[in-house]
Amino acid sequence: MSFKLERKPQFIHLRWGADTFGPEGVTEFQSLVQKHPDDHLLVNLLAAEEFDGIEELQDLQAERMDQMFSCILIVRESLLHLFDEDLAVVPTVLEAEDYFGMEDMQRQLLDGDAE
Repeated sequence: MSFKLERKPQFIHLRWGADTFGPEGVTEFQSLVQKHPDDHLLVNLLAAEEFDGIEELQDLQAERMDQMFSCILIVRESLLHLFDEDLAVVPTVLEAEDYFGMEDMQRQLLDGDAE
């Protein structure tokens, strides 16, 4: 298993440990999503220098976001151009936590409007 899981109060921080992220990483990520269906995810891919299977990863990310869960990818700044700019992809853990905070406020506002 190449992801290390760290549970935080409001989300799960998944940290990838290999220098290549490919189909096996996508499969492992999908398995973790299924094991934690009600959790927000920060997916730290800073160790990865190469990506294979970005479309599948982004499809999983988009599914989580469509279900109103945060799923924020953290990748090296030099690799941001590989990812869809409409999805939550940031270059640092701090930016990911800030992004999560903004999404959490939006969810709270939407929940308040529903009442």
